[in-house]
Amino acid sequence: MSERVRLRGLKVRTADRVLLDGVDVTVWAGEVTALCGPSGAGKSLTARACMGVIDVAPGLFGGSLHFPEHDARDWYAGVAGSGAAGHTRLLRETESLRGGYLSYSPQAASSALNPGRTIGRQMEIAVARRVTAPASLGATLRDLLHEVGLPPRAAAALPGELSGGQCQRAALAIAMASDPKVLIADEPETGLDPVLRRQVVELLLSVGKAHNCGILLISHHEDTVERIAEHVVRLTPPSRLEASA
Repeated sequence: MSERVRLRGLKVRTADRVLLDGVDVTVWAGEVTALCGPSGAGKSLTARACMGVIDVAPGLFGGSLHFPEHDARDWYAGVAGSGAAGHTRLLRETESLRGGYLSYSPQAASSALNPGRTIGRQMEIAVARRVTAPASLGATLRDLLHEVGLPPRAAAALPGELSGGQCQRAALAIAMASDPKVLIADEPETGLDPVLRRQVVELLLSVGKAHNCGILLISHHEDTVERIAEHVVRLTPPSRLEASA
């Protein structure tokens, strides 16, 4: 079983609050790791930290981040405790990994997708991040749309012309277009009714496993987590720092 992401001892804080303290996350090829917890527990912050994005101040105070299939380096080395300068360097150094090695599927896809670009164009941009270009771009787009249950004509549609469920499927197609090693799915069930919610989650699972992609799922739906996740990381809400900290 191949590790795709190894995050250890993540500690993030603001001036007066510990946001994350000693969080460990591992994502394996072909398996689902779920980040669970109530709103404000740090699920999205942990996922962003896995992508090398630390956007709070003071920010990163401890931890290590490895992408074992990419290289052996610790991407957090020299960043912890270094403030904005270190965060900026980390953001710059990990930029090439986001959208390629790591891909992100947003929650509320109908509003997160670019409203002024067709689904096909957004997929083309994602395909361009592949290490090896596909032999036929048109065939690749058709295959991806078919894989997520959308007809070829969806490539010519703007996000506003699709339903909520179709937008979530399109977002998944865009996220998989770069052929990523890791897919971060940020609450894919948001805004969907129970039937669509189950369909979208099952689709996410089947597509991810078909590509041997490691999935990091952000969710607060315990039934979903119990049904599909091989590994679960449970987060608790943050606490204020002691006055002497």
